[in-house]
Amino acid sequence: MAKIIFYFHAQDGQTQALIESGKALADNQLFFAYQLAIMQPREQDLLAVPSNCDFLNSIDMVLEIVAPFGQPIKRALVDVAEALQPVLELIDKSHSYVLSAYHRTFQESGPKPIRYHYMMYRRDDYSRSDYLDYYVHSHYQFGVTTPLADYYHNYIAPGDTQALASQLGIHPIKADNISELRFDDLEKYLFSDTVREIGPKAAADEEKFVNREISRSFSMDVLLDTRQY
Repeated sequence: MAKIIFYFHAQDGQTQALIESGKALADNQLFFAYQLAIMQPREQDLLAVPSNCDFLNSIDMVLEIVAPFGQPIKRALVDVAEALQPVLELIDKSHSYVLSAYHRTFQESGPKPIRYHYMMYRRDDYSRSDYLDYYVHSHYQFGVTTPLADYYHNYIAPGDTQALASQLGIHPIKADNISELRFDDLEKYLFSDTVREIGPKAAADEEKFVNREISRSFSMDVLLDTRQY
């Protein structure tokens, strides 16, 4: 399904106002046909890599808008941008980001209170097509075999992302994809025997095609999720 994800940095002192403005979008009739989710980065994040970076330190709220299956979200961008104005008035555009993507569900079991985003960049010797081909036909297996987590893959559309960023005056996310996990209990997941076994193998496989030095990962608490599971 088509989706837009915003990583917003609030103006000084406006974090809570930004979150409340984001939640209010669920009452806007325009979004009744969409799925909305509001997330906030977790403090003392065990999954933040690197643990201290400008990008992660700038995020105060993450907003996800998912279009109905089969509907291009581009068709509604003008209306969406207008509906977002109360939110955009509260952000620092110089430290806010956006991406346009399409996601695939590998395994799902219902709503989860914690989400994890791993922004992945390909190695220079991989074309985007080669990179995604290896990911969806080989590397994905590590996510599927991970217990205690639901698993999704977000394929970023660079052209649409750049166009949307230019339209809104914020920065485009330039990663190739976002690997997404959702949890009920993050600590139980992290310290499970299976993850201890799979983690090193997944990292070794990533070395083949991922530029791990510039990739970023972090987890978030879900504050709002309008999807009907």
